[in-house]
Amino acid sequence: MPTSTITSLNGLISTLRTVVQKLVLFTALMVFAPLITFFLTQYVSGSSIISGGLAAAVANIVLVGYIVVAFNEDVKLEKTDEKEGEKLD
Repeated sequence: MPTSTITSLNGLISTLRTVVQKLVLFTALMVFAPLITFFLTQYVSGSSIISGGLAAAVANIVLVGYIVVAFNEDVKLEKTDEKEGEKLD
């Protein structure tokens, strides 16, 4: 196997690993952060309405955080041959 192929495969594996790590992190945050917020607020205030509202707000914050991280992620695009983009008439 050529060295360039091995290098590109290692880069792909590294990229996939970081994507999966981010996905697992934000999935765990999406599950546990609102639950922890709900029960802690319920314990402190005793109001289900306030607890539910704060839990929903935390879920939205996690979702927006995931979107921001996804848009700021570096994507390495491979150069394509310019002739491939030309139309044949």
